[in-house]
Amino acid sequence: MTKLEPPSDDLMREQRLQRNLKIVVALLGLLIFVGLGAVAFRMISLANRPAGSAAPPRIVSDGVRGSNVSFELPRGAKIVSIALSGNRLAVQHDGPAGPGITILDAETGHHVLELKPTEALPHN
Repeated sequence: MTKLEPPSDDLMREQRLQRNLKIVVALLGLLIFVGLGAVAFRMISLANRPAGSAAPPRIVSDGVRGSNVSFELPRGAKIVSIALSGNRLAVQHDGPAGPGITILDAETGHHVLELKPTEALPHN
C-alpha cells in the first residue's frame, strides 16, 4: 500500500470496530463509577441518620399513636420481665400456677402464644 491509495474496507471496518469498542468500554467504566458513587452515598446517608429514625413510628391498637393495649395475666401472677421484638411482646410472669411466658401482638394486644414450663420426667 502506498500513501496515495485509499485504506481498504477491512482496515476501515477494523478501525470502526476499535472506535466502537473504546466507546463501550468508556461507558461501562462510567457506569461502574456512578454505581459505586451511589452505593457510597447511600452508606454515608444511612450512617449519618440518627439511631431512632430507621423506621417510622408504628400506629398501634385503635389507630392512635401511643394508645394503651391491655392483656390478661393469670390471676395472682406478677410480671418478672418484658422484652419487645418487632411487634411481638414477650411477658415473663410468675404466679401461683407457676412461671410462664406470654407472647403478645403489641399492636392489638392479642395472645399469640402461651408458654408453660413442665417438669421433665427422668430418663432411666
